[in-house]
Amino acid sequence: MVAVRMPGQRPSDPHPGRIAPMLASASPVPVDLSGWAAEVKWDGMRALTYLDAHGGVTAYSRSGRDATARYPELGAAADLVSDAPLILDGEVVALDDRGLPSFGLLQQRMMLARQGSIRAARVQTPVVLMAFDVLEHRGIPVAGRPYMERRQLLEQLRLPDDAPITVPPAWIEDASAGIQWTRDRQMEGAILKRLTSRYQPDRRSPDWIKIKFRPSADVVIGGWSADARGEPRSLLVGIPDANGLRYVGAVGSGLSGVQRRVLRPLLNAAAAETPPFTGQVPRTPAAHWVLPLLQGEVEYAELTRDGILRQPSWKGLRGLAGE
Repeated sequence: MVAVRMPGQRPSDPHPGRIAPMLASASPVPVDLSGWAAEVKWDGMRALTYLDAHGGVTAYSRSGRDATARYPELGAAADLVSDAPLILDGEVVALDDRGLPSFGLLQQRMMLARQGSIRAARVQTPVVLMAFDVLEHRGIPVAGRPYMERRQLLEQLRLPDDAPITVPPAWIEDASAGIQWTRDRQMEGAILKRLTSRYQPDRRSPDWIKIKFRPSADVVIGGWSADARGEPRSLLVGIPDANGLRYVGAVGSGLSGVQRRVLRPLLNAAAAETPPFTGQVPRTPAAHWVLPLLQGEVEYAELTRDGILRQPSWKGLRGLAGE
């Protein structure tokens, strides 16, 4: 038997037919936005959700990990069985009291594995799937169709008003209004999508452009320093490169009380005797070193000539390194 690989499926993918998501580029914002739509850049976890013809639902993270059990709310996709087989691309988010995405809240769900803990957290911190694209509809692949056609299919889905899956807004006639809408609400940023663009699996394409209102970086935690209560006061972080994990600074700003309590047991479990950084090693008194397992995101003002993040602020834990 010859294995057939779907477009966008990595050769080592253990889930035949799983599509790797399309990614946005950091290209300059076009001067003329008439051929573009603007969408919210959701501060959450990317998820591709598959619905089979029998109502079975499976969700995968960007790295291909099965996230179905971690976010049982996504089982609501079974309500769309009349549109199955169906593949949705979207972002799992936790909303705050204002209805805006809060990555701090989502962190309380991301690292849970026990079903009892997940059931309890589902009540306390529910999540919503912001479904912003459709790749297969009623068994027909539609990724090769233009953005506008896929958007119309998406908006025609019959979702209950109270479902934990929703189709978020898109500004098609006035992309600049969408950018301003997200900025006014102090959200992470916006995504511009070319109206004629096809969905390009496993590719960072200039047809999708991400706009962030402050630069950010994906980092890996390599150590930490404690406050008087033994909780993390600052995190020592690095960025992977060809030589290993390059140290880029210490970040303490943005670490809320909830985030410190979430991080402490994870850091203790990853304890190591030596620093994981290559090259420059931070001179931090009483530093606690950890294995480079935990990935997070920081915002910063600029990168210094020495490659150190200036004025970094912790955005949140993103999961395991490599996810």
